[in-house]
Amino acid sequence: MDDLSVTALSPASENLEAELAGANRQIGLVRKQCLEMGVRDIASVAAAYHELKQQQTASKVWCYDNFTVAGSNSSGIVKSDVHSDERECIVWPINHYLGLNRHSKVIEAAIEAVREFGTGCGTSAMSGGHNRLHKELEKKLAVWLGKESALLFPTGYSANVGAISGLAKGPSCFVLFDRECHASIIDGIKLSGAKYLPFRHNDARDLARKLEKHAAGFENILVIVESVYSMSGEEACLQEICDLKSHHNFLLFVDEAHSFGLYEERTLCSKLGLSDQVDFVMTTLSKSTASIGGVVACNHAFKTMLQVEANAYLFQAAIPPADAAAILAAMDVIESRPDLLMSLWGKVDYMRRRLRNLGFDVGNGTSPIIPVFVRDSDTLLKLGQDMFENGIFTTAVAYPVVKHSEVRFRFILNESHSFEQIDHTIDVLHRLGQSYGLIG
Repeated sequence: MDDLSVTALSPASENLEAELAGANRQIGLVRKQCLEMGVRDIASVAAAYHELKQQQTASKVWCYDNFTVAGSNSSGIVKSDVHSDERECIVWPINHYLGLNRHSKVIEAAIEAVREFGTGCGTSAMSGGHNRLHKELEKKLAVWLGKESALLFPTGYSANVGAISGLAKGPSCFVLFDRECHASIIDGIKLSGAKYLPFRHNDARDLARKLEKHAAGFENILVIVESVYSMSGEEACLQEICDLKSHHNFLLFVDEAHSFGLYEERTLCSKLGLSDQVDFVMTTLSKSTASIGGVVACNHAFKTMLQVEANAYLFQAAIPPADAAAILAAMDVIESRPDLLMSLWGKVDYMRRRLRNLGFDVGNGTSPIIPVFVRDSDTLLKLGQDMFENGIFTTAVAYPVVKHSEVRFRFILNESHSFEQIDHTIDVLHRLGQSYGLIG
């Protein structure tokens, strides 16, 4: 993590917007370049961003305003606020792994909750914003996550920010986290005021070295990982990390956002038999359960602490009753329809195998998040537009989210994707991949 405050500054350019836009098409570099040119004025930085947006819009590679006209589904019309293009596309950026946002029981539960409880809660949980649905949901989530209790947050992002900043407060705490952890985890760490250090991605030996070197100087050590990493789809080396607990005293926080509800055992920690060795299990409720919200499951004492210490719980309005009802209904469907899990994993194996056999670099994961590595930023932008023109809509993962050498597309497979949609997507990728030299 670069310390930009010590960057050597050069005189500001009189034509900042044009210089930046002409020099680099990567929107994530704009602020860094402004600092390198000695430009700190926020209005000037914003103007540079906007100039590059206009250039990318003209080239049809600006993607921040894309939306699905009829909402999240496996296919639909995709368009943008900033240009007139629209396409009927197969849609790949959606995390509704089991397709339950369109399930009739989930929809009916949400409708009935609005009739009974109204539309919103109007205040935070601490101030009485929860109703019986929220309390029922917390109890059921605790069981699914294998812990004594669970604390419901308005979003997954705020669950990580709130819980981590509430737990690891001050200089007596030291946080070690996987380098590929989600932005919400990193924001929570920074907000906590604790000392922190990343360890190499999925490298338990590097974590062990850092524990040996640094842990003795702190009273409290918190290690944070994701069970499945959102940008690569790789599973964490959870067993190796838990094994370190026999030699080192630390609390383990696992973000299960991209694995919750996708196994018969409900979480990857439970599937591996590690729930008792994990101190905090977090998940979002916007993915397999197709709603909104976040939860942190832990023992009773830690829950009480977070109720008092986590500002994201204390000062943020609770999730609406309809969303709580939708989550409960989605959990009921998952319990009663194990065939959905079998169908999803069958499609995941099929798509990964076909892409690999064609020569695409899809990484080392086995999850429904399937990356296709491009490893060149200019190619990434152009290929993304070509896919859109061929009816394939997905998200380009560019710098600074990942390194320049690791830019990629993510295809997030949902059970609602048909084999026909998978095959058509792969056929388009095959043709374009050959034309761009990604495969032979």
